[in-house]
Amino acid sequence: MKLRATLHLNDQPANLTIFTGLQETWEHLVLKLAASLFFFESHPTIEMGATHPALQGQEYYPDLFNADLTNQPTLWVECGKTTLHKLEKISKRFRQARVIVLTPFPHQARQQAEGIEEEGLRVSVWSFADGEFERWKNLVQEKNEIIGEASETALNLVINEQSFMTELQKILP
Repeated sequence: MKLRATLHLNDQPANLTIFTGLQETWEHLVLKLAASLFFFESHPTIEMGATHPALQGQEYYPDLFNADLTNQPTLWVECGKTTLHKLEKISKRFRQARVIVLTPFPHQARQQAEGIEEEGLRVSVWSFADGEFERWKNLVQEKNEIIGEASETALNLVINEQSFMTELQKILP
């Protein structure tokens, strides 16, 4: 399964294709699309796995990723619920990287944030507001045309001729 999008965000055109990984659901794919839009300005990499020089020899791979010119990770985004063990290893191994967990639902974000706070991890947890992810998921199709503006925490879009605006909630800074 794959998801395609023709984008015109922040006056920049782009094409995006996201493939599902093993055992990934449609919901996870749709969340990865949202993450790629939120971080559009930083030109993130999706679907890189062990092929990216910064990730060779690693046991974990992000849903969305940025590295600097020396191949040091600067942004690591996990979509959906993520184990504390994985977040601990990532935040310790890549200390210079911003580690963010993007969740579809506030209750899931709060649960994730509780564990992160207890462990004292350097990880941010962001979430869609109640009902916003379901609205987003219902607008996304296998092929999408997306026009509008995006920032790290807000979307103001027309997706497949339907308007969609949302602002993420930062549950844990």
